[in-house]
Amino acid sequence: MVRVPKASTDGWFGPGMSSGRIQFSQAVPQGPTYINVSLINLDSLAGGYHVHILPLKPGSVEPCSNANILGHFNPLAVNVSNSPAPGTGTVDQYEIGDISGKFGTLNSLNESQAVYMDPDMPLTGPFSVVGRSIVIHYKVCSLMPFQHEQTLFSAPRGSLWHSHRLGPSTEGSCRCRVS
Repeated sequence: MVRVPKASTDGWFGPGMSSGRIQFSQAVPQGPTYINVSLINLDSLAGGYHVHILPLKPGSVEPCSNANILGHFNPLAVNVSNSPAPGTGTVDQYEIGDISGKFGTLNSLNESQAVYMDPDMPLTGPFSVVGRSIVIHYKVCSLMPFQHEQTLFSAPRGSLWHSHRLGPSTEGSCRCRVS
């Protein structure tokens, strides 16, 4: 029997209205990764979403801060200033973790139900996205003085815990599993 890698977020357990799941799977080992995005109640506030380098630190004061999860996962050191506009290039023109660059942002969406195929987002090996975090950023808006983040996926050392932060007063957590 051939085992193929999968990673998935579970349901939303926080007090906010946003919810969803992002599933990563491969039909065959070392094959392309299918990314199944199912997000609802985004209230047209979400923008880009990316895999970040580190998982969330449970119990930290600001689990989604750049100091805690570092930047976007970019082990091949892609020069992002050379990347095309979101959703217009080929997957190899973006950081490995740049989901919105590869497939388009969540700007102005209340929900996203989509499946993407990415041959450059491995679930095993040194460039694996498993064990990291996904951050959904607020869209850039002149009405917002600073950027907020929402994290729906993280895989810290086998037990998957996630923090969700959609706005200043909307926080919670969800749990996910690797199957």
